[in-house]
Amino acid sequence: MSYVKTCARRMAFVLAACFAMTPLAATPSHAAAKVQHLISPGGIEAWFVQDSTVPLIAMEYAFGGGASQDPADKPGVGNLVADLIDEGSGDLDSKTFHERLDRRAIELSFSSTRDYFRGSLRMLKDNKDEAFDLLRMALTSPHFESADVERIRAQILSGLRRDTSNPSALASRKFLEVMFGDHPYGRQANGTLESIPKIDVADMKDYVRRVRARRGTAAGSDKDLLN
Repeated sequence: MSYVKTCARRMAFVLAACFAMTPLAATPSHAAAKVQHLISPGGIEAWFVQDSTVPLIAMEYAFGGGASQDPADKPGVGNLVADLIDEGSGDLDSKTFHERLDRRAIELSFSSTRDYFRGSLRMLKDNKDEAFDLLRMALTSPHFESADVERIRAQILSGLRRDTSNPSALASRKFLEVMFGDHPYGRQANGTLESIPKIDVADMKDYVRRVRARRGTAAGSDKDLLN
């Protein structure tokens, strides 16, 4: 297993990768694994531990921001972006993008939590170049095509309607309102029935631009995130 955890100083781009299907403590050899401290040309720090007995790469990454970076009047932007950012990017439409993932058994997903825009990537080592290329395209050139936006929007609205009769969802919503009031933590990370219809492509592109950037680092551009 190898595990990489990357973070920009003072900012929240965190990257974690591992070549394994078992925990570090699974075999005695893992106890003696050497931890390497790496720093990229752009200033990202990484802690790297490797055991190449299993040819699998599993990577997790997160950008600081998440739902707390949603516009005050449009909660749910980050959640909508997370569901759409892999629906076509670069020169690939949604269908072709997912066909390439499926053909190489690459697992790519994103989510927006309270404080982070998170993602994960899993692939066999032999497919790493294509997997990293698809990740790069998703992060740097998502399409947000209208047909895909409306399809995902309808799915989110359907889930929000179900939540209106779900006691746990109602209790969670009320708890956030009481605890945090007008603070960004009081917003609904998944959005509301009122806010989701108002979110447009410009809102999502602005969110990606703000959250994806490595604020607070000494040097580098967005493209350095994957170097």
